[in-house]
Amino acid sequence: MSMEHTTENQPAKFGLVGFMLAIASLVIILIQLSAIFEPQEKSSGSVIGEIAADIKQSAARALTGEPSPKPTPPPPDYSQFITIAALCLAGIAVVLGGIGLYRNEPHRLSYLAVGVGVSALVMHYVFWLAILICGVALLISIIGNIENILD
Repeated sequence: MSMEHTTENQPAKFGLVGFMLAIASLVIILIQLSAIFEPQEKSSGSVIGEIAADIKQSAARALTGEPSPKPTPPPPDYSQFITIAALCLAGIAVVLGGIGLYRNEPHRLSYLAVGVGVSALVMHYVFWLAILICGVALLISIIGNIENILD
């Protein structure tokens, strides 16, 4: 009489969903970080020209006694909300990967969900840390060479 050892093969539900959320958050964060370096809409010359035209129109209105028009509100910027949502997706992916590991689902997707989710979080903060360090290095070099700049 032989004893058969049967194991239940559970599908990796939490690990799979966590992995998909982690990949989505990583892609969103990469797109957001690359959007920082896209060229600006207006050059500094056109901005200065617009400011000069606004000053001229404001002076003309002041001389004639007309009330100034209401300023147009800037268009809404959803980039911060998108970044926060992507970071939340990464956190949820890590939690779902942990739940998948706790439930003894197949480990590969759960490990990937945790790893990619943590990578998305770390990549976002390391990018801003690198920008901060570069800014400090630039300020230090400017202050160190201030006498050469002012000559």
